[in-house]
Amino acid sequence: MTRTTAAAMLERTGIDLARVGEVMPRVDPDAVVVRVASSWFRRLWARGITGVTMPWGVYVHPDVMGDYEAGRDLDHIGSLIAHELMHVEQLARLGVVAHSAQYLADYVRERLAGRRHWEAYRAVRLEQEARAAARLVTDAAG
Repeated sequence: MTRTTAAAMLERTGIDLARVGEVMPRVDPDAVVVRVASSWFRRLWARGITGVTMPWGVYVHPDVMGDYEAGRDLDHIGSLIAHELMHVEQLARLGVVAHSAQYLADYVRERLAGRRHWEAYRAVRLEQEARAAARLVTDAAG
């Protein structure tokens, strides 16, 4: 499988779609396609990134889809997909330009403050919101 929907992935990992709707009201997980990212696209990602959201869908590392298909590491996969769905929510709320500008400004500010890449990434407000949303929907699942 090279693609599926976020709804299918979340349901398989035990995450309640109604809870996702409460936390992310602008997102329809049935309409968000999750695809395996090509090798050329993954070359643009920082080492350690396993999922990226674009305005038209979510891309995951092939290992993520492989684990999903094999039924492995479903808690982590559910959290990852919930995290990426919050980025879809943010894009719907802010628009692509404002989302990108805020994300980049936060990251650059943190780097200029002397933080290393991963510290700056974790300090981006949109990333913090995505991690918090993923915790909200995964805590309800377990």
